[in-house]
Amino acid sequence: MFDFNKEINLDGTLVSKAAPTYFIAEIGGNFSTFEEAKKLIDDAKVSGANSVKFQTLEAETITTKNNYIGFNKDNPTRQYDNFKSSEISKELQIEVVKYAKKIGLTVFSAPSHIKDFEFMESELDIPIYKIGSDLLTHIPLLIEIAKTKKPMILSTGLSTMQEIRDSVEAIHSTGFKDLILLQCVSNYPCAYDEVNLNAMLSMQNEFGCLVGYSDHTLDIEISLAASVMGACVIERHFTYDKTLPGPDHKLSSTKEEFKKLITYTRNIELATGTGIKVPTYSELKSRETNRCSIIVMNNMKNGDVITANDIDIRRPGNGLAPKYYDTVIGKKIKIDIKAETPLLSNMLE
Repeated sequence: MFDFNKEINLDGTLVSKAAPTYFIAEIGGNFSTFEEAKKLIDDAKVSGANSVKFQTLEAETITTKNNYIGFNKDNPTRQYDNFKSSEISKELQIEVVKYAKKIGLTVFSAPSHIKDFEFMESELDIPIYKIGSDLLTHIPLLIEIAKTKKPMILSTGLSTMQEIRDSVEAIHSTGFKDLILLQCVSNYPCAYDEVNLNAMLSMQNEFGCLVGYSDHTLDIEISLAASVMGACVIERHFTYDKTLPGPDHKLSSTKEEFKKLITYTRNIELATGTGIKVPTYSELKSRETNRCSIIVMNNMKNGDVITANDIDIRRPGNGLAPKYYDTVIGKKIKIDIKAETPLLSNMLE
C-alpha cells in the first residue's frame, strides 16, 4: 500500500507526493567536451532544473563486440562502435561533477556496469544513483547500489511488471527503501500511443514507491500530464541545440522549453489546491455584490405582510439567502423598509 507521507531526500531536496515535482535534465549523450557540458549545466540551472544527470559507461563493459543494432538490416551497426564513439573519459566526468557542484546544482550519473559503479563511488561521490531501463534486471548491481543507502531512481522501460517486481523485492530485501520508479518507454522518440502513463500509477499501487516519468517524447505535454497524474520526478533529455547530430538532441528540451515545462508545472501545482471547497479570499471580496439574495422591491411599513409581489431574488447577496424565499412570504415587517433593500431576519417579526 502506498504511504502518502513518504519522503525521499534527493541531495537536500525533499521529494514526495506533496512536494513540487523534481526535474532532472538528462545531458548524457549530448556532450563530449567540458565546454559543451558546462553550457548544458549552466542552461539547466537557468531553466530551473533540480539536477543534471549523465551516463557513466565504457564500450568494453557495456556490450559484446558482436551485438548489432537492427535498424538497418542491410548495413547493421555494432553497439560497441556506437558506445565507443560516445564514451566520456573518467577525467571529464570528474570535471563535470566538480563544476555542477561548484554552481550549486545537484549532479549524478547512471552506471552501465559494476565497474562503472565502483568508479562512481570512489571518484565521483555522487548523491543519487539512476539506473537505466537496460539494467533493471541487473539485480547484483541493484543490490550493491542499495547497500550505499543513497537514493535510487530506477527506469522501467523494456520491462514487465514481474521483472520490476523481482528487482524491487531484491532491493527491498537489503532494507533499502529510498527507491523511485520511473515509467519509461525505451524508444527514441517515444510515440504518444505507447507512453502508458497509467502504468506509473500501477507501479505506485503495486510497490508503494514514489513514482515518476522518464520522457522520450518530442514535446513537453506528456511530462505535464505525468506531473498532474502524480509523478514526483520528471526526467527529460536536455540540449542547447536540437539540430545537432546524434539520437538524443531531437527529443531533448532546450533551456527555453525546459523552463516553460517547469513554469507550467508549478502553475498546475498551485492550481491543484487542497481539495477543500470553500470560497477563495478574493471571492470573499466580491461574494456580496455578485451573489443574489431576497430583496424587498416595494416601500413597506411596519406591520405590512410580505407577499410574493413585494420581494424578488436578485443581487446584491447581503440579504437573506434565496432558500428562505417561501418562508418569508406571509411574515410581518416590524420596521419601515425602502424599495430595493435586502431583506434581513431582524426586519421580521
